[in-house]
Formats: sequence, C-alpha cells, structure tokens
Amino acid sequence: MNFTFATYKSTLETALLNGYQIIPVKDFFSETQPEKFVINRVDVDLKPEKATFFLDILQDLRVKATFFLRIHSPTYNLFEFSLINLIERMIRDGHEIGLHTELADLQGICNRNPESSLRKEIMIIEDYFGIKILGTSSHGDHTGYNNLSFWDNRKPDDFGLVYEAYDQTIFNACRYISDSEWTQWKSYEGGKLLENDRRTPSEHIEQDSPNRIYLLTHPDCYYRHHFHER
Repeated sequence: MNFTFATYKSTLETALLNGYQIIPVKDFFSETQPEKFVINRVDVDLKPEKATFFLDILQDLRVKATFFLRIHSPTYNLFEFSLINLIERMIRDGHEIGLHTELADLQGICNRNPESSLRKEIMIIEDYFGIKILGTSSHGDHTGYNNLSFWDNRKPDDFGLVYEAYDQTIFNACRYISDSEWTQWKSYEGGKLLENDRRTPSEHIEQDSPNRIYLLTHPDCYYRHHFHER
C-alpha cells in the first residue's frame, strides 16, 4: 500500500471512470446531490506545501475539494507569504476553504473561551481572504483533549456555519474512507467502523460501488516516491 501523489490522482480517476461526481463538502448540504458522489475532503495538518501537489492534480482532473486549514498549527502560519499565495490559489481554483479547529485544545491548554475563539477565527479568515467559511472539521492530536467534544451541545448555525465535518448528518450517510492512520486506510459505514477493512478507496469503488463516499485525505501522508521524503 502506498501513498504517492500518483495514487491520489489514480483514486480520483477511478471514481470518475466509475460514474462518480467529486464534490467539496459544502455540496453535500445543497438542495440537490448527484446520484453517485465522492466528497473530497482534505485536512491540512502539518505540511501545507504538499497541498500544492493536490492542487495540481485537482486542476488537471477539473474537480474540487474542501481544504481545512489550521490556525494553530505548530508547523505553519496561514499568514506567511507562501501560504497566502497557496490559499489564494485554492480560492482562485474554486475550492472550498474550511477551518480545521482545535477548540478543546485552546480551552484546555490556553484557557481560551472556545466559543469566542471560533467566532474570531471565522471573522479573521473571512475578512482577510474575502471568503465565506461554511464549515469546520475538528482536528485530532495527541493533546489529551477531544476537539470534537466542542460540538456536543452546540450547533454550527450558532456560529453562522452550515456544518461540522463530523456531523452525523454526513458521517452516517456515507461510506467514510480515511487515511488518518498515515500508512493504512480505515473505513466506516453508517457511522460504524468496518473492522479490519484496509481497502483503498479505489478498491471500495471497484468492489462495492457505494453511492455515497466521504473521502478524507491529508497531504502530509503523501509523497512522490517514498515515505521518507516527508
């Protein structure tokens, strides 16, 4: 099993060849949906420069994605010159930008109010880049806090949002396939883990052909030739 950029492109090509439309996360919440689709979610955890390879592939295939970006990453700054250019390319190419939030971490580590922090983060990104943030995805890390717990008693529309990417509305409605274990795939059906299912997205498509696929990828996991390029 490899995670080359060529494999990422092949995954999307397999979906297209099998009659799937590839859509950003926001399109799942539109009034109409394609009969068969792959939600193309990209969480940028550590190495945004690798997202450039994804952008080239998406441009070549003429499909869109949602890129969730961190404000509190220890390895990148959204307002560094090259990152501004990268984000503006994402917007120019027609991709959706979302926030990869760390709200429980902020509260536990920095004693910051998570609600006011989220409102400020949305306002900063929207104002600086001239876009509308429609959704968040909660970042998972080794902090001891569960960032998704912020949403236990709150709703996205309380913050002018349409969705949280782990909301049951979307998570339970699709075959969820994720590379979040870095060197192997995992998948869920109806919100339940498919035990020992390490099939690639292409294998899911070719063997099962589920109508709704929710694909999560992280550019950090990918390389041109070998893992140690990271």
